[in-house]
Amino acid sequence: SIVLLSSCDITIIDEGPFDPRDIYLGRFEVEEYSQTYDLLTRYRMRIVKDADPYSNVIYLRNFYAVDIEVFGEIIGERINIPRQVSDGYIVQGSGRCELGDVHLSYSVEDGLSDSGVADFCTTVLFRD
Repeated sequence: SIVLLSSCDITIIDEGPFDPRDIYLGRFEVEEYSQTYDLLTRYRMRIVKDADPYSNVIYLRNFYAVDIEVFGEIIGERINIPRQVSDGYIVQGSGRCELGDVHLSYSVEDGLSDSGVADFCTTVLFRD
C-alpha cells in the first residue's frame, strides 16, 4: 500500500468586522434644496469615519456648505444626525444610502442669528 502525504498552507485573512459605515464614506457632489427659501445649492462634501471599527459614527465635512463638521450615527440602514451645535449652527436630521448616493433631510438653524428661522433641506450627495 502507498500512502501519500501532502501539506497545505492555510492562510486566514482577518479583515475585521463588517463596518456598515463604509457604504457612506467618500467625496460627494451635493445638491441641497432649501424648502424654506426655495433655493438649490450645489457644493462638495466629504464623509469620513473615526478609527474605532466598532463605532457607528460618521462625520460629514463641509455640511450645509458652511465648512462645519457634524456627526451622524449609522443605525441599521439609516443615518441619524442627532441635534447638535457646530460653529453656532443647530443641526438635526436623518438619511439613508440609496444606490450609492446619500439622501439626507435635515434642519439647520443659525444659532448666532436672532431670526430663529430653521432652514429645512432635502439633499442628495452624488458619489464622485
